[in-house]
Amino acid sequence: MTRLPLYKVVFAALAVFFAILPFAVNGRADDSVISAQAGTTKGRAIQALNAGDFDGAIKILEGAGFQDPFDDDYKTLLAQAYDGRGWKRLNAGDFKEALEDFGKARLDEPEKEFSTYFGLAYCSYRLEQMDDAQGYLDEALYLKPSSAQARTLKGEVYYKQGRLRDAVSEWEQALQDKPQDKVIQGLLAKASKELGVEGSFTKRETYNFNLKYDGEEDRKLGEFVLDILQDVASDVGSDLDFYQKEPVNVILYTKRQFVDITHAPAWSDGIFDGNIRIPAGGGMIDRTALSAVLHHEYTHAVIHTEISGHVPAWLDEGVAQYEEHWASRRKSGDFTPVPLSSLDSTFAKLDATKAREAYAESLSAVRYYVNTYGIYSLSQLLKDMGKGKDVSGAMKYAAGVSLPEFEREWREDLGR
Repeated sequence: MTRLPLYKVVFAALAVFFAILPFAVNGRADDSVISAQAGTTKGRAIQALNAGDFDGAIKILEGAGFQDPFDDDYKTLLAQAYDGRGWKRLNAGDFKEALEDFGKARLDEPEKEFSTYFGLAYCSYRLEQMDDAQGYLDEALYLKPSSAQARTLKGEVYYKQGRLRDAVSEWEQALQDKPQDKVIQGLLAKASKELGVEGSFTKRETYNFNLKYDGEEDRKLGEFVLDILQDVASDVGSDLDFYQKEPVNVILYTKRQFVDITHAPAWSDGIFDGNIRIPAGGGMIDRTALSAVLHHEYTHAVIHTEISGHVPAWLDEGVAQYEEHWASRRKSGDFTPVPLSSLDSTFAKLDATKAREAYAESLSAVRYYVNTYGIYSLSQLLKDMGKGKDVSGAMKYAAGVSLPEFEREWREDLGR
C-alpha cells in the first residue's frame, strides 16, 4: 500500500558514491601529465579541461580531426574530456547521457581507467541495467581491488537482483577498507537480517519476476501469486506503456516477518523499497485483495524504473491506486482537500487517519486526470518526468495545463 522513501536504504548508500563525484569530475584533467605549448590544439584542450570546460575541450579536440592514430596524448585528452563530462552529467542526474560519455571515454582511453568503469557501472545501475553494471564493476575492481565505493555498489547490484549472500559478501569486503563506515554497516546489517529470514525461502524465477516465499508453508500460495503477477505486468504495461528492464523481486512474508523486516506502518499491506514485500504468507488470502496490492506495488516499481528523480507522493500513490482497477475499483473515500504540494513526501510516516485521507486525495486527483485527459496522457506525463521534467512541466506538455491549472480544475470539479 505504501512506497517507502525511494530506495530508503539504497539512497543512504549513495552518499558514499556522491562523496567522490566532485573529485572524479576534476581529477582526471588535473592529473594530466601531458604538456603542450599554449595556443596549440593540445594546449587549448588542456586549458579547457583544467577549467572544467569539458564541452569546450571536446569541441577543440574533435574539431582538430584525428591526425595521428598513434598519438596517445590526443586520445588521453579526449577520454578525459568525455569522462569529465560524464561525471558532470551524472551529478546532474542525466544518467543516459552520462553513460554515453563514459562509453566514448572508454573507447578513447589508451589504458583502462577506474573512473570511467565506475561511472559506467553507476549509470547502468541507475538505469536498471544490472548485468552491465556488474560487468563494469568487475573491470573497476580489477583496476582498484580495494575500492569500497565499487564494492558497495556491487553489493547494491546483487541486492537488487535478490542475491543476498553475494551482497553480504561484497559489503563485508567493503568494510575491510572502511571499517568505521556507518552506511556500509547499515547495509550489511539489513541484508544479514533479511538473509536470516529469507535464506531458506524457495525462489521461483520468471521473465518479469523473482518470487521468494517459504517453500514448505506457502508452496500453493507461491504458485497462486506467480499466476497473478503475470497479469499484473501485462495490465500495468498496457495502461502506462512501462515494462521492467530487469525482473522485479517479490517477497512473501508472514505478517510478523513483514513488520520485523520492513518496519512499515501498521496500516500498510505491502511496500516497495526496491523489492515488493507483501505480508501474504501463513494463511488464507483473498485473491482480489492480493491482486490489488500486487498491482499497486508493481506500479511503484515501474515508476521508479522510468523516473530516477523525485516523484511527488500524491502522483506516485495516486497512479498506484488507480492501477488497482484491474483487480477491483477502489473508492476514493472521504477527505478534506489540502494543497497537493503538501502531499509531496512519503505517506509512510503518517498515522492511519491522515494516511487514509492522503491516499484518498491522491487517487481522486489522478482519477480526475485520467478521466479528463486520458490514460495515454498520464503515461506521457510520467515519461516526460523520466526525461528530467518536473511534474508541472511534464503535465503542461502532456495535457496542456500546468500543475496549478490542473489543481484548480480538479478542485472546481470536487465542488460540483
